[in-house]
Amino acid sequence: MRAMIITIAVFMGYAQVGLAGDAAPGETKAEHCAGCHNVMVSLNGRGADAIAGQMKAIRSGDKDHPLELADLSDEDIADIAAYLDGV
Repeated sequence: MRAMIITIAVFMGYAQVGLAGDAAPGETKAEHCAGCHNVMVSLNGRGADAIAGQMKAIRSGDKDHPLELADLSDEDIADIAAYLDGV
């Protein structure tokens, strides 16, 4: 029973993490983001998952933002979030 609980807990943790992004391509993909988010609004340390969640809310129209994100894939969002979390 204990092993089953641990297995479920581990699975639930991974399910919440989402797609892991790669900061290297994220830097290129974030050219339009970096101007503000490197200078005026730093996202460093907020966590890539939190940043990706906000970007998905912007993409869906649930959150307002000056830039349009409708053309970004989930992979693009994960990469950009990984990059922005580290700048």
